[in-house]
Amino acid sequence: MDCFKLLNGDSTEKLKEIEDNSVDLLATDPPYAINFMGKKWDKALPDIEIFKECYRVLKPGAFAFVMCSVRSDASSRMALKLEEAGFNINFTPIYWTYSSGFPKGYNMGQSAEKKLTFGKARRKDRDLSDKNMTRNRWGDDTAGVKADTGGQIPLTHPEAIELKNSFGGFQPKPAVELIIVAMKPMNKKTFVEQALHNKKGITWLRDCIVPGEDMDRLPSNLSVSDEILGEYSKYFNMDAWWRNKLATLGFSEEEKLFPFLNVKKPNKKEKDQGLDNFESVDGGIYLGNSDAKNNNTFSSDPSRVIKKKKNPHPTVKPIKLFSYLVNLGSEEGA
Repeated sequence: MDCFKLLNGDSTEKLKEIEDNSVDLLATDPPYAINFMGKKWDKALPDIEIFKECYRVLKPGAFAFVMCSVRSDASSRMALKLEEAGFNINFTPIYWTYSSGFPKGYNMGQSAEKKLTFGKARRKDRDLSDKNMTRNRWGDDTAGVKADTGGQIPLTHPEAIELKNSFGGFQPKPAVELIIVAMKPMNKKTFVEQALHNKKGITWLRDCIVPGEDMDRLPSNLSVSDEILGEYSKYFNMDAWWRNKLATLGFSEEEKLFPFLNVKKPNKKEKDQGLDNFESVDGGIYLGNSDAKNNNTFSSDPSRVIKKKKNPHPTVKPIKLFSYLVNLGSEEGA
């Protein structure tokens, strides 16, 4: 691409600067409304007016790829918002799966033990005298302390022992995210007429063909990360597609050939790509020692370190994933 224009600002305002029926594709990663990590920006879905503006600027028959949580409440409401804005949503979604999700199960055995022992399931009590223990302490001033819900405490009550293998609600280890596929309705009667009119109402599946040893495969609606399904499929090799289509982006690191649409979560280097002139800010808090080389600093807890990052956003998506979606939903000059 020789040149591009970046509109940086509030979508509800910046979209108004774009002409009607002028955009070829919408590929977006909006808030999921699941309150991820307690972030305020993730407490609600995008306003319906944003999707209406997206609908307005897209060309008739143009596609939209909208990232979303697979949680039923979030995905159903996101899809209904897109439909309410005018989009056609009668397409199968794309599933991006990975093995690097962080489990957050609420252990009932541990919680029941604390409830039965101390009268409550959670109690905060800062005691930094022991660096090997985490911040939340259990017990009173005379009875000593016990590890918080991040550790394990001995189960002594029969009721707690009975619950030792159970967890609150249903919170499996996250391993998949949804990409809702929607389309602005066509202004022609058939797909052929629409394609001949403005090259819309179509996806460029051949541009996303998956190279194979025996034969090439059309892309599936499953995109796999971190070699999560082992050797059982030979139909989804995004690495081979990536090498064929996107080597011009400057990625020199060769990944192991693997028979899936393999899209790993971005590492720090990828997250910070293009931000050379940005100042580093406080990122996540990790256990460990200070690291002057990486400009890391201690938090108020000596056992924890605040790592410096140029891009501290917790839900950055891989360049490879969005490059694939752009190739799937549009073509240069189309």
